[in-house]
Amino acid sequence: MSLFKTGYVILGLLAVAIVMPSCTNANAGNVKQDLRNWVNNLLTPSKTTLEKAVTGYSIKGSIKNKPKNLVVLFEMQQQQLVVIDSVHTDENGNFELKGNVKEPLICQLQWDQSSVLYMILDNKTNAKLEISGTDGNYSVEGKGIEGITDIKELLDLIVRYDNQFRNMQNEAGTLPNTQEGYARGVQLQSDYNSLMAERNKTLRSFAMSKTKSLVPYFIVTFGVIQDPDIELIKFAMEAGKSYSSNSKYVKDITKRYEFEKILAIGAVAPDFKLPQPNGDSLSLSSLRGKVVLIDFWASWCGPCRRENPFNTKMYKKFNPMGFEIIGVSLDEDPGRWKAAIKSDSLVWRHVSDLKKWNSAPAQLYKVSSIPATYLLDKEGRIVAKGLRGEALQAKVEELLIQP
Repeated sequence: MSLFKTGYVILGLLAVAIVMPSCTNANAGNVKQDLRNWVNNLLTPSKTTLEKAVTGYSIKGSIKNKPKNLVVLFEMQQQQLVVIDSVHTDENGNFELKGNVKEPLICQLQWDQSSVLYMILDNKTNAKLEISGTDGNYSVEGKGIEGITDIKELLDLIVRYDNQFRNMQNEAGTLPNTQEGYARGVQLQSDYNSLMAERNKTLRSFAMSKTKSLVPYFIVTFGVIQDPDIELIKFAMEAGKSYSSNSKYVKDITKRYEFEKILAIGAVAPDFKLPQPNGDSLSLSSLRGKVVLIDFWASWCGPCRRENPFNTKMYKKFNPMGFEIIGVSLDEDPGRWKAAIKSDSLVWRHVSDLKKWNSAPAQLYKVSSIPATYLLDKEGRIVAKGLRGEALQAKVEELLIQP
């Protein structure tokens, strides 16, 4: 099985053509690195990650058909890659990296712009790598290499699913503009959703099997699973503590857990109060006693506007039974916001501070793409996130008919 070929950002979900559309904040979490900046320069180790010592990690390797080739060892941080060490292969493609790290690090080893190997590195790592220079396949042996083999097993799982997504994408791109083509597109969307659910379940189970490891942190932090649930985040925190209690990764995931449990399923939704189109303020808490859908949208968001007819039908059906929608707009032009409400006949509650992505509720609810939804029960507790279409309607109906 081949490793990923697209560098640091490959751990995100494959964006196939048939995925449900959304409008995203272009600045949210985009990390780009270009190895060409370092190809002709051996860079000095980072003082924050490396200590001079006689003992420590050792990585010996051989890259087939890559003589005199630069190999760079990076620490993977959330917003950047930090160089730890670098070396050139000899005339036979062999290399060796030695050093001493102050704590376990999540790293990637890179030998060209499209070839990357991921690992968890500590001072017990004594690894020997045999790497194919063309397709990224590799084998590893040695001592203290669990942080390499576990990540390899994880990435092999991801590749297996991404190959299936790619096949769907290719088929979707060739569908004819006919009734048959449309029907097949609908089936592909359903197949995609089912495969994504299976993928997330498989990767979650893999993460939960690593009780003393930074692998769960890796999965949660680097986009292996989209929107990890609070239980998985908590597990990553506890597994990290068992592996290295004073690790900076443990501190990071602990901070995230404390923050995200505020928006966890079962938590009381954080309150907010914003102006309505008529200028009067409305608070979320004032709707307590109803089943409430918080709908983050904007007049300029095409996918949001296409959801409005469905939401309108749902609102008309369930509003008499105690269902309410509060539309939180990420607009900044009051005229366009009000015109969209009128044009789409959106008769439910609407609020906005007209600050676009800097909207206070959007920040509070960590919204980075729209449409985004939170469904609350009559006590104001979060019962579901991101539901749309028939799944949303079924959950609303379930909440309304509960005794």
